[in-house]
Amino acid sequence: MPAVSVIVPNYNHAPFLKQRIESIMSQSYQDFELILLDDCSTDGGREILESYRDNPHVTHVVCNDTNGGSAFRQWDKGIALAQGEWIWIAESDDYADPTFLERLLGEAEKVPDCSLAFTATWWVDENGNKLLDTPESDKVHVYEGRDFIRKKLTVCNSIANVSECLFRRDRYRPAESHRYEHMRLCGDWYFYVLLAEQGRVVKLAEPLSYYRQHGSNISNDAEHSGLTFLEGADVLEYMIRHCGLEPRDYARGWARLWKDYERRYEFSPEVNVKVKQCMSKYPAILRWYRLYKIKSWLR
Repeated sequence: MPAVSVIVPNYNHAPFLKQRIESIMSQSYQDFELILLDDCSTDGGREILESYRDNPHVTHVVCNDTNGGSAFRQWDKGIALAQGEWIWIAESDDYADPTFLERLLGEAEKVPDCSLAFTATWWVDENGNKLLDTPESDKVHVYEGRDFIRKKLTVCNSIANVSECLFRRDRYRPAESHRYEHMRLCGDWYFYVLLAEQGRVVKLAEPLSYYRQHGSNISNDAEHSGLTFLEGADVLEYMIRHCGLEPRDYARGWARLWKDYERRYEFSPEVNVKVKQCMSKYPAILRWYRLYKIKSWLR
């Protein structure tokens, strides 16, 4: 059995796909299998994946004949095929430092009951140029799962993207996948909450993953549609019910996020109505939101 199952879920990322796969093949840690998935791409990506079929690391190449409609369903499909103790979902438009697996797995395995581990990341453009000055550090932070949820996942998702993560396969909960498979924006956030509940979380502050920003990223359009709140409220509700969150943990932060996003993304009247309906079940958030609005009017 391999120690790590690497899953590459691809959809229309042909320009970036070879760099992604080669960054996996060139890892200094080589005890891994590679599972390649394609969700009915129309740009030639399927042919690129097929060209790796005979590589000894590759155990599966699975190409959908029709689009499944959800990146998160592809994650679940890959995990179901995986044999490794650890899972790395390596998004098809990102890439990794050659020491990513060696460094992150080494730190994760030092921590008993670690369910999720992640590194810092470089944000890059479509040509690989760095967009943000990510601090470089080799510090390691270890959190109890619920403490990580409270500090790092309550108001927003502090993990940049799944490509920077490893998680234990036996902590994955397929029966809970219905909670996130339908989502466009917040499915990964929900996914991390479900994992963090199962054990400790390790953060390696060294940036060893490259998160590519380009025209086909959906995040900006989704933010304009208010999905941080419309989907994020489902994540919040789960954390309140299952992770022991109190209003003091989330109300002020969610209210500030609401006000800031409302201004930044200029929500339409229709989106504003949906967001207010969504937030109406949380009186503490509404109180803080109104207070922030009053303060902004008085300036």
